Amino acid sequence: MAEPFKHRFFQRPFFERLATAVERVYPAFDRGAFLRRVYDDAWAGLELKGRMRHAAEALSASLPGRYAEALAIVLRIEREFDGFDHLLFADFVERFGVEDFDRSMQALETLTRSSAEFAVRPFIRRYPTEAFARLLAWAGHEDEHVRRLASEGCRPRLPWGTAIAELKRDPSPILPILERLKDDPSEYVRRSVANNLGDIAKDHPALAVDIGRRWIKDDRRRPLVKHALRDLLKKGDRSALRLFGVHARAAVRVVTWRVSPRRIPLGARGVLELEVRGTARVSQCMRLEYALTYARPAGRSARKVFMLAEIELAPRASRVLTRVLDFRDRTIRTHVRGAHAATLIVNGREAATAAFRLV
Repeated sequence: MAEPFKHRFFQRPFFERLATAVERVYPAFDRGAFLRRVYDDAWAGLELKGRMRHAAEALSASLPGRYAEALAIVLRIEREFDGFDHLLFADFVERFGVEDFDRSMQALETLTRSSAEFAVRPFIRRYPTEAFARLLAWAGHEDEHVRRLASEGCRPRLPWGTAIAELKRDPSPILPILERLKDDPSEYVRRSVANNLGDIAKDHPALAVDIGRRWIKDDRRRPLVKHALRDLLKKGDRSALRLFGVHARAAVRVVTWRVSPRRIPLGARGVLELEVRGTARVSQCMRLEYALTYARPAGRSARKVFMLAEIELAPRASRVLTRVLDFRDRTIRTHVRGAHAATLIVNGREAATAAFRLV
């Protein structure tokens, strides 16, 4: 089984390095007291985000009481750290800096070289007008990490972050930022724009499709729009499918659709096999996906849709495709014994199902 994230980050060597760095710029720092605050009776039971917040509070309790002074110390030492552990510093700003908008937003602009999209969200809620003015300015920043923060920070449904209900209801403040960044030279930034529009699509599908229809007039934006509308495409939304040339029910016969072997040991792999044959007299653009229905504990099930291929099928032609199905456990997914199923989806419509078991 994959190692839990909480055992990979915010470990003792990081806190020892952090204490050494703070001592160097703030001689009054009490290393022992700081480590005791971190490793109190609650630490072992905390999950990853809880440990990050707990450590930020332990750090604050060990620094000067005035936020401005404490933040100055944090900003003097943060460049000595990187990776996931670096998120502690943005969390410090999120936890203790909401009353100081200008100083904190300037700090997040610096700290986002790692990531600050979670930390900026309380500022968007508390100061929406001022925050969106700052985000729009960030969208023109020379640093791609800051430009990405402008988009990623205001996602209505940021994964692992708290949703912003106001933006789910009315995403209009976000749109000028996305317009400014949709042709950004950085793929890193454009992917964030796509993810933000994808969040909007969950609550306002017609708006997202309208934006996609306008943007896709420049063919260079086609990958961005497809990624943004991926959930609508998986759901078979006809308006979204039409943007990519998929107009109607496919004229196709499923010759083969199976998973082999039918009984797959836990942790092993199977093979998904497909043969489709066109029955139309014209070429067809087809979007082929498959949904895996996983057995879950207590008799429950879960379903996830995966892309198989986008093909153009000539009249009366056939296409054979295979995919390896990997049932090794991952951090984000574990597998259990029981009945599973693979469902073929053609142009947004279910076309065939194959049953198999994990044993």
